[in-house]
Amino acid sequence: MFKSFIIPLILLVFGVSFTNFYKNKSKNLEEKIAKKKEVIYELRKGNELELKENIFLKSPENIKKLANEYLGKDYIFFEKKNIEYLEVNEKK
Repeated sequence: MFKSFIIPLILLVFGVSFTNFYKNKSKNLEEKIAKKKEVIYELRKGNELELKENIFLKSPENIKKLANEYLGKDYIFFEKKNIEYLEVNEKK
């Protein structure tokens, strides 16, 4: 009679501890994922702002305005046809 209670009791304890272990492990992973999502959101927000600033600052009108404000009067303006773009091939 005693043996018939021991085996299910051992299985029950083993099952509960096994479930608890994986539940805690998944909870820790969810917390890490939430932190990573916050970091990604902040980086995307910062990236969007920097992209807008870059576009704003690269417009010809703003370049002339900033040049007149911060540079001397001997600032030379280049025409678009005289500007060459550097192509970077990052594949190795």
